Amino acid sequence: MMYTTSKRFDELKSTGLLPSPTGVAMEILRLTQCDSSTTEQMGITIQADPTLAGRVLKYANSSYAGGRDPVVAITEAIVRLGTRTVGELVLGFSLLSSSHKGCCANFDYERFWSKSLILAVATKALCKLTKVVPENEGFTCGLLSQIGRLALASVYPDQYAGILSSWNADEEELKCIEERVFLTNHDELTAAMMKDWGLPPLFYNAIMFKSSHGNSPSDERSREEHLSLTLSTADRFAELWLSDAGKLQYLYQEMIRCYESLGLESSGLGKLSQEVAEESKCWADMLCLNVRTVPEFREVLEQSTLQGRQASTQAPNELECDAELEPTSLHVMVVEDDPVQLRSISKQVTDAGHRVTIAVDGKEALHLALETNPDVVITDWIMPEMDGLELCRSLRQERFGRELYLIIVTSNEEEEYLVEAFEAGADDYLVKPLLPRPLLARIRAATRIIDLQREVQQERKQIRHMTAELAVANRKLEEAALTDALTGLHNRRYFSKRFKQEWAALSRQGGSLACMLLDIDRFKNINDTFGHDVGDSVLKEVATTLQNAMRETDILCRYGGEEFIVLCTNTDHKGAARGAERLRKIIANRMRRGAFEQFENSITVSIGVASYNNEMQNKDQLIKAADQGLYKAKELGRNQIYCIDEMTLAETSMLK
Repeated sequence: MMYTTSKRFDELKSTGLLPSPTGVAMEILRLTQCDSSTTEQMGITIQADPTLAGRVLKYANSSYAGGRDPVVAITEAIVRLGTRTVGELVLGFSLLSSSHKGCCANFDYERFWSKSLILAVATKALCKLTKVVPENEGFTCGLLSQIGRLALASVYPDQYAGILSSWNADEEELKCIEERVFLTNHDELTAAMMKDWGLPPLFYNAIMFKSSHGNSPSDERSREEHLSLTLSTADRFAELWLSDAGKLQYLYQEMIRCYESLGLESSGLGKLSQEVAEESKCWADMLCLNVRTVPEFREVLEQSTLQGRQASTQAPNELECDAELEPTSLHVMVVEDDPVQLRSISKQVTDAGHRVTIAVDGKEALHLALETNPDVVITDWIMPEMDGLELCRSLRQERFGRELYLIIVTSNEEEEYLVEAFEAGADDYLVKPLLPRPLLARIRAATRIIDLQREVQQERKQIRHMTAELAVANRKLEEAALTDALTGLHNRRYFSKRFKQEWAALSRQGGSLACMLLDIDRFKNINDTFGHDVGDSVLKEVATTLQNAMRETDILCRYGGEEFIVLCTNTDHKGAARGAERLRKIIANRMRRGAFEQFENSITVSIGVASYNNEMQNKDQLIKAADQGLYKAKELGRNQIYCIDEMTLAETSMLK
């Protein structure tokens, strides 16, 4: 099971609405993953898109590429940057250019791309310091780490806009809502898209670790866990620069915590932050994107420090940030237009060890509640602007307000008034004149309820962490079960699964399908003469050569021993014959020039080829026909192909 199940991802992909790189970008990415591709091939392909070519040259000549002499040719740029870096950069450039706008009403596209750029640059800078992941890989992973959000906004613009309109910025809550509505979440979708684009497993495993990083000591973390923590730290960088002033103090502390968890000294944070800000601006200019300006880190730090000082003075109408409060301490908002009552209630609550935020009417209280997120609201019923009942109703309409404990203060305790208060959303009530003991009793009751809520939230968080870890573990187990340990290719079990799917599709929709069965010639002699370790090296080299020579649509597996099998979709008899002959030549030439030239005879393969026809009753007949072709190729002298046509049993080609 994939992070986003294959079936679910295929459904989303079939809409044609997922953010997608251009054809040129995908071809470049394919070439970077093929050992036989050349710099010239990549250069020609990039030049098919002048915009991409210009951006690659611009990056190659920037200070971030590390070169001194200017380059004017694409091939020189590729040599300077490296083929894998070019592929990943082109992928990022392509996505940035094609998806910088959209139609999801509540999706802030400008903020999304601003954050993506900062994530990319910050991840790269952090990778440079920790040296666990190459810098440019960090850049690409950071740039694409939230692409699942854009995907959901693209496929479901109206539904996602509705979700975002009531979202209270809690990441885990958003993912839960996404799973309930879309049967996937943005992290799972990001991982699935990365895998679909052929990016390294390190990338999408790190995305799925985001909810559970930091549980292992630094020296015991896997590369996935370390990259995940790096992404989380970069995320704090981005949020610190892009969020409202009211959140700066919290975000700054979070950034320090994550930064130090990477084993880095916080004394170097200021310098690093300035470098990230400057490079982010350069990238925005390079990509011609209208993104938000990143403020100087000194300004952010000053605002954060000022916020902390203001909180420490316990100024009226502002949230007090006391890190030494006991776990049962609450943040209580008192809403009262009578100054005497306001001071009296605030003092009693403060003396009981709780934090207090005050408001003089319902309208101000609603605004402050959105900013400070209190645990308890004690509100008078009769007030100007917005009364207590309307405040209760308004708070209950907000997602965060559903968990607030609301106490309404009234001078009338008649039954019909109390019923009206509870129907408006109140949890409890107090009758004027307020006495200290009933007030504190209500606060203690609220404390018990809120403590239970916090326990539930903590348990949910632990479950999410465990789920994320389990998802990664399941993915690794599935890959291990379907992967040949020696060659890294898919194994026979995977082939059977895919063959069943392709055969079913062929039965429903028609089309063409061919099968190749390959066998390394005289492999037993290699084992007997040189030993099994050399034999294993031959198997791995042949597997790598085949994998690099395959089309993206071909399904290559190790079938057993020295046999490999290829399922060629949408391929007729002649096409399969040409493909088999191409593979035979590539293997013979590569193995002759490679590390096994000491062999008396070059390493070759024999290939049997068969294609589907209407006479075949089941899929096993196709494999049997290919096996007959392989047997015939061996019988006729090896290092050749033999194609079986079930209608004529004729030899299609037999080439040495």
